[in-house]
Amino acid sequence: MLEDINPYPVKDRELRGRDTILIVDDIEVNRIILQSIFEKDYNLLEAENGDQAMVLLKQYHRNIAAVLLDLVMPQKDGYQVLAEMNDMHLLPECPVIIITSEDSPDNTVKAFDLGASDIVMKPFDPVIVKRRVENSIALSRNQQNLQERIDEQAARLMESNAVMIDALSAIIEYRSVETGQHIQRIRMFTRILLEEISGNFPELGLDRRQIDIISSASSMHDIGKIAIPDTILNKPGRLTEEEFEIMKGHTTKGCEMLVNLDRMGDREYLQYAYNICRYHHERWDGRGYPDGLRGDNIPVCAQVVGIADCYDALTSDRVYKKAIPPAQAINMILNGECGTFSPWLLECFKNVKVIFSKLSDEYRDGQIQKQPAINSDIRLCMDGDRDSRQMGQQKYLTLLKYVDSTVVEVDFNTGVYHVVYLSNHDFDGLKSGGSFKDAFYHFVETSVHPEDREMARALMGAYMKDFMKEGFNKRSRNYRIYNQVEQVYRWCRATMLRINTGNPYQKRALIIWEELEAEEDAVPAGSTMQMRMFNDAVLSHMVGCVQACLNDKEFTIVETNGGMRKMLGYSDGEIKTRFDNRYLNMIYPADRSRIMEETGRQLESGNSVELEYRLTAKDGRIIWVLERCQSITGKNNMEYLVFALMDITASKKDQEELRLSLERHKIIMEQAEDALFEWDIEKDTVTHSANFEKKFGYTPISNNFSKRIRFVSHIHPADVPDFTEMLDSLMKGTIYREIEFRLSDAAGRYRWCRLRASSQFDAAGRVSRVIGMLADVDEQKRAEEALQYQAERDELTQLYNRRTARRLIEAILEEPCVQGYRALMVLDVDDFKKINDSNGHMFGDSVLKAVADILTRQFRSEDVLARIGGDEFLLFMSHVPDVKTVETRMAMVLDSIQDMCLKQGMVIHPSCSIGAAFQPIDGNDFNTLFQRADAAMYGAKGKGKSCFQMYDASIRMPSDLGIEA
Repeated sequence: MLEDINPYPVKDRELRGRDTILIVDDIEVNRIILQSIFEKDYNLLEAENGDQAMVLLKQYHRNIAAVLLDLVMPQKDGYQVLAEMNDMHLLPECPVIIITSEDSPDNTVKAFDLGASDIVMKPFDPVIVKRRVENSIALSRNQQNLQERIDEQAARLMESNAVMIDALSAIIEYRSVETGQHIQRIRMFTRILLEEISGNFPELGLDRRQIDIISSASSMHDIGKIAIPDTILNKPGRLTEEEFEIMKGHTTKGCEMLVNLDRMGDREYLQYAYNICRYHHERWDGRGYPDGLRGDNIPVCAQVVGIADCYDALTSDRVYKKAIPPAQAINMILNGECGTFSPWLLECFKNVKVIFSKLSDEYRDGQIQKQPAINSDIRLCMDGDRDSRQMGQQKYLTLLKYVDSTVVEVDFNTGVYHVVYLSNHDFDGLKSGGSFKDAFYHFVETSVHPEDREMARALMGAYMKDFMKEGFNKRSRNYRIYNQVEQVYRWCRATMLRINTGNPYQKRALIIWEELEAEEDAVPAGSTMQMRMFNDAVLSHMVGCVQACLNDKEFTIVETNGGMRKMLGYSDGEIKTRFDNRYLNMIYPADRSRIMEETGRQLESGNSVELEYRLTAKDGRIIWVLERCQSITGKNNMEYLVFALMDITASKKDQEELRLSLERHKIIMEQAEDALFEWDIEKDTVTHSANFEKKFGYTPISNNFSKRIRFVSHIHPADVPDFTEMLDSLMKGTIYREIEFRLSDAAGRYRWCRLRASSQFDAAGRVSRVIGMLADVDEQKRAEEALQYQAERDELTQLYNRRTARRLIEAILEEPCVQGYRALMVLDVDDFKKINDSNGHMFGDSVLKAVADILTRQFRSEDVLARIGGDEFLLFMSHVPDVKTVETRMAMVLDSIQDMCLKQGMVIHPSCSIGAAFQPIDGNDFNTLFQRADAAMYGAKGKGKSCFQMYDASIRMPSDLGIEA
């Protein structure tokens, strides 16, 4: 009873925990035969089709030592199972032994090609099957141990390579005296940026191992500078064009050196180092070197090191320049002054800018070198308020809303800004580097109409402060920007949108410049008409209250239709004096932060909001309202929110009563020791209490329940027919059913469960739901089975006793013998009294147990073996193709008993006599067959003992059989 679980194809090192064999065969008798071979040494799981096998493999692959797989099955055959296991990388840890009667050479080749470890043909010898399966398990474990040793050797080799890499890096640093701790900083910057990318873009598949390798390989990015002359490498002034061409050659020179390091053996490391060395000066727009790669053609590892190298070059002292502040360096990188980088990579870079700045200070040149304290928790120190994917999505939505508009992201606290999108060259002045304040003032002086400059400059003064202080989400103003193509000033609307980070001290916004045809376009058409809605009596009657508020941090009320008097009892004057026209103050205190956060979130992706929350009435009552809100822009370019409020208190009361009822139901379910479930028949979905997962360790099937439970459940295959019959019965209208069945738990052990289920009917009398309780009765069931086992078994030999054997045999004989024969045999140990008298009863008991052990190994699990007297045994074979088969089996028993005696060095070598009778040749009922087999056994004794005899009419029936038939 399991939902599909994403598998984890990771090599399992806990080999000792693999104690389970999965038997996959659609024929129950085949599973029983294999079960009898392995049940003493392994825990067993069973599947009757390929789909169920895959469910069990996904759940328990870390416990499974081997899979015994049939090829021809319904639902999903053995070849498909092998292919799917291959795709999930399960074959190295779970060897598959094919057990099949398909002896075609093509089938054998196909099975081996798909990854089977061995193939055993049916019919098979139990001893041979067991040995071959155990050999496959041992080989698999040895291979996994070998892989562990290989991995350990690879790790030691990587450590040795790291020492050599550090030495090469030190040579580079000593040649260029000002680089100092440059290599160490590049490693740290690379690791931090890769971790940020990994968290935001999992589709790139950057795992911990790859991050470690790339971070280490980043040390080799400038190895080619060894080949650059000192006069160029350490030149204090600007390089000439010829010198710069020579300097650019360090990328290709470095690659030549790395190719010669191929004998290091770590090809993956060298491939990353090669890509970093050659491509870390490539740029997103194709203007880098040496190959002019563009966009995602540049390897990610090289793009990351490129940003790290740029940042370190800007913030470190070099022979040709002084270091600049980190904030200025960040702005230069974000706005393309060091070449164009990937937009998504820049988003990640912004999230780590604070830790970059911190590390560049702690590990600046001249400081005492120390080991960097960089680990996977470094992301906790980063200043990203939301992940890069969310940030990029918001800016994408903004660009959709303001098509072909210039968009700039600004952090007013730090002055860091990013020109996200440039609609045309009229706004090039915004990319002047430094802080946003400097860049914006430069833009105003060079591009804004002289008459509008004072108003535009206010963005960095009172305009921005009021915007942040009052908590506005959107605000606009219009001024003229110089159009370089037409050489005239054109009207633009500059709109500021708050980036809602959830941090009241953050001051981050998007500023959008949208070109207008004329100044009049700034007034939204229809705004006045929208305001008139407040006087619409019909609408007021429908929704209860309509009002307009500023989109600020307290929703300042601008206009209302007076509906608050009817809904809450407050007049417009009381709202002004008591709440200062702040609608937020009228909202129930516990709901305020949620309303602010949710309003901002919904407005990020559209112009409308829908919420439910509480208001406090004048008489103290709590009123639930449904708010539908629309964002509009007024004449003064201020953003307003038009609220339509509806009283939903009555419906919320009903919802609350339902919630409390469901909560009581949940409490009862959680307190019950048993797992409760509810099956919605129409939807075919099942809900269950948490106790199921606590007891069994996985989530049961919830969707398409009636279909999936038949083929892909954790129910023991032998119990599935009874389980599905119960489901069908309940669906047809049976009021109550109860069933016991086996269900595998988290460790892959079958546990007995008792399911009690009752049907619920709808108004039309149809079954709509089934409510049930699943109880774990494994201990009780095992105890009952143990008592039953003791009652049915002979205490000494653990074979069936006489009464149980007769009952089982009679049940088989009641069924007609369609093909072949059934054989009943009586075995008597010759001269057993002498063995007891000569060696004692304890020795005699050991002889009887040894004989029982031989019989157990020589006969099949479906055959009936019993001790029916002191030294007498009853043997019944439920199906044999011919008489010759029984003769062969009796001869093997006689030989095995003698071999047993010789091997154990017994002084006395007991023998036995066996007699056999057949259905239907010699009779069809138990009494007749037993009497004639017993008579044949006495005939064997008369022939000299230690032999077997088939019954025939010439054998005289003894007058006293010694055992009642």
